[in-house]
Amino acid sequence: MNHDHKRTQGFTIIELTLAMTFISFLLLGIALSIIQIGAQYNQGTTAKEINQAARDMDDDLTRTVSMTSAVNLENDYVVTPSKDNPASGRLCLGTYSYIWNYAKAVADNSTQITKYDALPGNQSRDTILFAKVPDQAKSYCMKSPTGALAYPNIRTSDATLVQELLKPGDHELGIHEFAFLSTQPTPPAAIDQSTGQQLYTLSFTIGTTKISAINDTQTACRPAGDPNADPLYCNVQQFGLVLRAGSGVN
Repeated sequence: MNHDHKRTQGFTIIELTLAMTFISFLLLGIALSIIQIGAQYNQGTTAKEINQAARDMDDDLTRTVSMTSAVNLENDYVVTPSKDNPASGRLCLGTYSYIWNYAKAVADNSTQITKYDALPGNQSRDTILFAKVPDQAKSYCMKSPTGALAYPNIRTSDATLVQELLKPGDHELGIHEFAFLSTQPTPPAAIDQSTGQQLYTLSFTIGTTKISAINDTQTACRPAGDPNADPLYCNVQQFGLVLRAGSGVN
């Protein structure tokens, strides 16, 4: 009696290799897509936080400057240790004083950055990012006879009054550039002769705080081909506006 035996055929080694190669490329493509989507989402959330922080700063400074008499930039706008090597800055407007630290100085743990003399109970960090504090006497811009700041840090009595405008969120943000300048004498019409009001230009740069991923001028992230680039996280944006101050009181 003859019996027909059915031959059971499996995959050859070549077929298995080709199948595994195809699956590997498929999984790699999926992984790269997930990474790209994650990067875009991360960039989007970072940009949203930066824009929100900029709006908060714009609104607050606009209100305060509009209620302020003309600013004496020599006395009321202080950058330490110098504008060429900035670590911390102050803008004293008579109602509030604004105090900030530059992100690079914070990263370098500079001795010139502004901290709290004593932390209030609800604070977990002792370094100022960009904050305002009631200061009618403009005490935080005052200097001693030697030229040093009279109050290099936030006084204990003011600690609970400080309002941080650059609040830490999902991403750590910092100030990379801040400039408050008078538009006078160009153009001369920037001063209203009847009221003494004057226009000022404010420009500032906010971004993430990984300094190695930002260019030397602290104005933009390093390009993707740079070995220190961080395209998944780095985001730096510049802002500017014109503010009006002055009530005719010198």
